[in-house]
Amino acid sequence: MQSYAPHFNSRNSLVDNQEITLFESSQEREIYENLAELYSIITTLDLLEKAYIRDSILPAEYTPLCARLLAQYKTLLKNHEVIEEFGDLESFKLKYNISCPSATQRLAIGVPATLEQGSIASSTPAPPESASNTSISSAYPQSAPNNYSARAAADATGNFITFMDAVKLNYKAKDQLHPLLSELMTSINKVTTADFEGRPKIVQWLITLNAMNATDEISDDQQRELLFDINSAYESFYKTLG
Repeated sequence: MQSYAPHFNSRNSLVDNQEITLFESSQEREIYENLAELYSIITTLDLLEKAYIRDSILPAEYTPLCARLLAQYKTLLKNHEVIEEFGDLESFKLKYNISCPSATQRLAIGVPATLEQGSIASSTPAPPESASNTSISSAYPQSAPNNYSARAAADATGNFITFMDAVKLNYKAKDQLHPLLSELMTSINKVTTADFEGRPKIVQWLITLNAMNATDEISDDQQRELLFDINSAYESFYKTLG
């Protein structure tokens, strides 16, 4: 009579029970851990964006959380070995079967929605003006729009000037321009949430720079256009100060 009992093969059993590892060195392990962090950041950011859209989180709570996730994402992708394994965002999402459309849009823009839309607000009074800001702040009335202080207006003006000077000094790389432009947008929103004429241009340049690699540079034509757009935005911003 033929036996149908399973046949035990000790050699195959050892192979089947052998532990499978994703890495063979501590360096490879770090890469996979960073990829796991990127996965977590993308999915968390998607949930955060949806919560903000549904008014489930206050702007004052949303803004620092979103900014932190964006900063962590950018920091992880400064590692060339991680970039090589990550590829680009679309290929990473396809590989790990995630969609996250809200996170994708936010990562493309590179700043929280509150900064993009000018909806961030703060009730914290500004600190006393320092002597270094006296020359700038004296050009503005002591009561800025939306009850913001002259110090906030002075900071925004200083950031406009700093950014335009950087462009004139031939700063062209993303890692040179994007941090300055992000700081400029943040300081503008502390002064006014009005949708003045130059705001969309600043947001569009943030998106353009954010889509570049860290060492990529804008062209000469883009440099001239950027300087023109920021100078025009500065003039429009100045008019909002009354």
